[in-house]
Amino acid sequence: MKKIFENPYAELYDISEEVPHTIFGYWKGLWMLEDEEAMRALRFPFDYIKEHGIKVMITDYRYLEIVPVETDKWLQREWFPTVVKNGLLAEIVIDSATSVFSKLSVDVMYENVNQVTGLYTPIVGSLEQAKELARKFIQDLEKQNQ
Repeated sequence: MKKIFENPYAELYDISEEVPHTIFGYWKGLWMLEDEEAMRALRFPFDYIKEHGIKVMITDYRYLEIVPVETDKWLQREWFPTVVKNGLLAEIVIDSATSVFSKLSVDVMYENVNQVTGLYTPIVGSLEQAKELARKFIQDLEKQNQ
């Protein structure tokens, strides 16, 4: 697991050595659009996904506080379409929200993502389940491309 980014809002790792074409991240805090560090964390994956051929992101929201409505609108309008355009095909979410508010934020965030962008967004119970699903997803993708 190679750390590729860290600030108060995200801790991201490239785990491609263990699971090909995959990154893993903890998302943290309160994501306000006017907070430059929050936006720096949210924008970091854009180029990384494209430059490193990332197909799967495993996401843990254990440390997320809340996603305000205006930030969620930005995610729907900008973040999800950009990561998909740059090559991301799946975001596997670990069901680890520790508060009702963070769980609600995550549920709202992913409510229509698949229908709008085509991004595969399953929810699993643990990091190990997420890694296994990511491996299978990549293997299936490679078989389709042969």
